[in-house]
Amino acid sequence: MLAHQTSRRDFLKGTGLLIVSFSIARVAPTFAQGGTGAKTVAPEELDAFLSIDPRGGVTVYYGKVDLGTGVRTAITQIVAEELDVPLLRVEVVEGDTALTPDQGPTYGSLSIQNGGVQIRQAAATARRALMQEASQQLGVPAGELMVVDGTVRSRTGDKQVTYGELIGGKTFALKVDKQAPLKDPASYKIVGQSVARLDIPAKVTGQFTYMQDFQVPGTLHGRVVRPPAIGATLLSVQEGSVKGIAGLVKVVRNGNFLGVVAETEWGAITAARQLKATWSHWEGLPEQRRLCEHVRATKINKDDVTSNVGDAVQALQQASKRLSATYDFAIHTHGSIGPSCAVVEIKDGKLTCWSASQATHNLRKQLAAMLSIPESDVRAMYVEGSGCYGRNGHEDAAADAALLARAVERPVRVQWMRADEHGWDPKGPPTLVDLQAGLDPNGNVVAWYSQFFIPEGAAGNVKLVAAELAGLPHETSMSPGNIIQNSAIPYAFPNVRT
Repeated sequence: MLAHQTSRRDFLKGTGLLIVSFSIARVAPTFAQGGTGAKTVAPEELDAFLSIDPRGGVTVYYGKVDLGTGVRTAITQIVAEELDVPLLRVEVVEGDTALTPDQGPTYGSLSIQNGGVQIRQAAATARRALMQEASQQLGVPAGELMVVDGTVRSRTGDKQVTYGELIGGKTFALKVDKQAPLKDPASYKIVGQSVARLDIPAKVTGQFTYMQDFQVPGTLHGRVVRPPAIGATLLSVQEGSVKGIAGLVKVVRNGNFLGVVAETEWGAITAARQLKATWSHWEGLPEQRRLCEHVRATKINKDDVTSNVGDAVQALQQASKRLSATYDFAIHTHGSIGPSCAVVEIKDGKLTCWSASQATHNLRKQLAAMLSIPESDVRAMYVEGSGCYGRNGHEDAAADAALLARAVERPVRVQWMRADEHGWDPKGPPTLVDLQAGLDPNGNVVAWYSQFFIPEGAAGNVKLVAAELAGLPHETSMSPGNIIQNSAIPYAFPNVRT
């Protein structure tokens, strides 16, 4: 069903749906300020995923992001294949909360497995609708039509209409149909082929805009002065210690959050290094060499069973041979090569954030909660940074920039430095793993028993550092990454408890 006026009512009769009106989807540039308010991002709507302009160009709205793995090219292939359009006619908008549906964070190798499947279903739904509309306009049964480079043609070759002529600039006004017929893989011409990554030319020639390169007009630069230890509180600040620094705009204090804003990045770095502050003393972390002992001795507040098959305890006792081992994982940082970075602008009560976050929809919730503003007044947009594995500091850099931007009422760019990354990024938690296995006389595994000791809270979601330091509300909706998901083994042993 297309939002097309000529045969719209007749076309809708066969669907059981009646759409009273339709709108033109106005698409903002990737780096535009503010939201459009016109485009749906509801994941059940086809228009949330795809649009076609009057010239036949296809725009894909992808809720996940390309962290440097080439997913953008893969998504382009999927859509180009399903719609039978040239690869270079497809554009991908990714991770923009005003334009893309929430397809979940980008992690766990799920970008194609989950996100790509949704995009393919949307493209298949669109293709079927376009073919049905073309059939009506051309007066040719859909089974006698074919698509070549975005043009629907009769197999006799005497009639044709382009996608742009069918729907260009209008919305589909359709639900994504998970049962829409998918293209037969035997006919694939693009998917499964070795396609040059679309992002590489700009990257190797220095033309690509990374998050660390990005600014908006009037951008100031910020740095955060960190506590000397986790749990330390800010007692006093001597603002006069940075009085002579050229271009210094403001020293910002909010609870234990302390930052500086300057006209230049070097001015912000200099001010952060020179600012004198007094912090309380705090020593609450265990000795590094006794970390695993500390983890094992910690009081158990919660016991989760991730798999339970048969009777692993009894099977271990009766096994012909028993094996056991203990493994420990220290606290670890993600340590991305490129520093975490974000730009935030607050204008007319609405916040716009540009970040390399791998979870922009979650970041939107966190920023809204921290500043106590409606989610509808926050727009988070993805700008590619360096790759990451697990959650790094991009979301926290965005929170830093948000607090500083609110204080100075101008756009603020925050780029973390190595001390920020290693000291304050979301850490992979210390973990202790006890494994036991039982074998029968033939060496077959008859029992498997494991225990994972992980500090409470570390296996789940973590707060934004800025929100915690400032004592502001927080939405704990993002995980730092951990190994608990590996506890439930994929093997079909007769007795398992993990």
